[in-house]
Amino acid sequence: MPSIAFYLLCSSTVVMIPAILLQLFFWQGVRSEPPFNNPPGVDIWCGKAYRETNSSFDPGGWLFAPNESSSPLLDLRFYPRMNLYLKNERTGTFIVDAPLSYISGSAYKNSTFVKGESKPVPFVTLDFQIFSSLSPTPLAYGQVPVNSTGNEFLFNLTSLPQHLTETPIHIIGSSPDGLQTYYSTSRVILLPARNDTGSVARIDRLYGGIQVSSSLTKTIWKPIFPYSFYTSWDWISSTINDASATKNLYTFRSNGYNIIHPIPPGGSDPFNRTTFEQFLKICDELELYVMYDMRHTYQNLTSISNQLSILQSHPSLLLYYTADEPDGSCDPLNATQLSYNHIRTIDPYHPVSLVLNCQNFYFKEYTSGADIILEDTYPIAVNTTFSSVYNTVCNSTYGDCGCDNCHVGDNNYPPYVHNRFLDISARLDNFANYQEWIKGGEGGFKKPVWGVPQAFWDNGSFWQRWPTGEEQVVMGALRINHGAKGIVAWSYPTSTEIEEETGKLAKLFEREEIVRTVLGSPRQALQVLGGDGLVDAAGWLSGVEMLVCVVWLGYERLGEKVEIVLPLSKSMRVRSVGTYWGPEGWKAEGRNIVKEGVGALEVGILKVSVEACAGVACNA
Repeated sequence: MPSIAFYLLCSSTVVMIPAILLQLFFWQGVRSEPPFNNPPGVDIWCGKAYRETNSSFDPGGWLFAPNESSSPLLDLRFYPRMNLYLKNERTGTFIVDAPLSYISGSAYKNSTFVKGESKPVPFVTLDFQIFSSLSPTPLAYGQVPVNSTGNEFLFNLTSLPQHLTETPIHIIGSSPDGLQTYYSTSRVILLPARNDTGSVARIDRLYGGIQVSSSLTKTIWKPIFPYSFYTSWDWISSTINDASATKNLYTFRSNGYNIIHPIPPGGSDPFNRTTFEQFLKICDELELYVMYDMRHTYQNLTSISNQLSILQSHPSLLLYYTADEPDGSCDPLNATQLSYNHIRTIDPYHPVSLVLNCQNFYFKEYTSGADIILEDTYPIAVNTTFSSVYNTVCNSTYGDCGCDNCHVGDNNYPPYVHNRFLDISARLDNFANYQEWIKGGEGGFKKPVWGVPQAFWDNGSFWQRWPTGEEQVVMGALRINHGAKGIVAWSYPTSTEIEEETGKLAKLFEREEIVRTVLGSPRQALQVLGGDGLVDAAGWLSGVEMLVCVVWLGYERLGEKVEIVLPLSKSMRVRSVGTYWGPEGWKAEGRNIVKEGVGALEVGILKVSVEACAGVACNA
């Protein structure tokens, strides 16, 4: 191998120019030699050769499940609930998790001694203390059940060193007799309150939602469930001053879309400054939150600095977006982390996001540079076994069919023939598993995942038609059922049918009671009886009400009874079922809800009220 050859990105060109050696090493800190497996002259996507003139090879980059322990481990994790706090806040909370795991943690023996007992008893309660690394006084202490998660404990923010923005913290847990001990670390970020007109956005690590505080919210923390589109800058800029335009930013916001993601046209300074400032002022006026995209410039740290300077004073700024499918284009593996670190030095008040295109290609490395991870799985009207664009087969080591390692319609994978949306739910579940394997962010929390439904059609591309409105609703609802905390479809303008359906859903997910429940309660996958394996259901229980989302994934009407089993105690039953979305017909049946038949691609979003009961009344 030539010592001065550099394979730039996924390029087929071998650069051998010693004169720029130092520049390549030191320009903005971006590594210039990605460790990909492609031979010289071979273009790759998701690490795989895709041109018919090239042969396949193992792309590498796969993340595998860790080896399992033969006995359970106690995996102590803790982290501040919010990824940042402000110095004008008095209190915060820690989340303490103590799950039993077979892939991570420390040795656990279900036996301990307790005061007053001469014989060992089961080790079912973990004692803990949380300290700042700079003080011997505990910030919080208490007990949590072994094999529990989501335990919340209050702490005083004023106990932290006020001159620091980041305070290292650690937790020490033990069995009651102190013979089994556990340890973990995290940190608290405490920032000065803003004294300008800019916003602050933060992530709730317990439930994964994003919340914002600014003059638009009267400085109150407002949770937001983003439901919107990546949006053409050409459309934005061409309609912003066109009085004759029937659609513009005002109609976009009136459709219910609460964020907007302008797609940059390219260049180191991608947007016309005058027009973009006008755009930002309109977004401020409409409370239309901005997801700022730096896909073409995120590896140019000078450009990042220049771009961020124009955004800071605007209360509509919600978050940044750096890399667009870096795993597909095989960007340097440390590129997202470098840009993330640089953004944090300029603006620690807003999270950073990126989208991944590949099913499993250097997931850990690319997601290290993000607070929020997006996935863009596009399974509608696509051939996943043969690429019509590149005239090659597609499999785990070769080809690009537009949906990496997807199997929709592939007879070699019967479940994906039966359920043509399975690639979407599998991708969300995969990302959750990957984060479990790598222990997610610092402290072990899982980074939020947002979904990017397919809302486009490019004639001559991998996809043969537009998705229908019904398919669009299914793709959004299914993602929410599998944990997505935001929906940003690609792309706007879209078809009239898709625009109408997504607009109605966006308005629903802007309603306070929906946002409060989905972003303030644990999500639970629900058992389904009936439906031939094509009913997907999830629920969010909050007090005596449960939000339930039921998605029928079949393209034909189902005539049989469908029953959703709700996770209620034996002393509770369903009192009533209301409908936020979809046809009526769901009824209470004891602790469950039922419906006689569902229509093709039917989605039901339901308000289920529960009540206490006793005896036989609980089954009525």
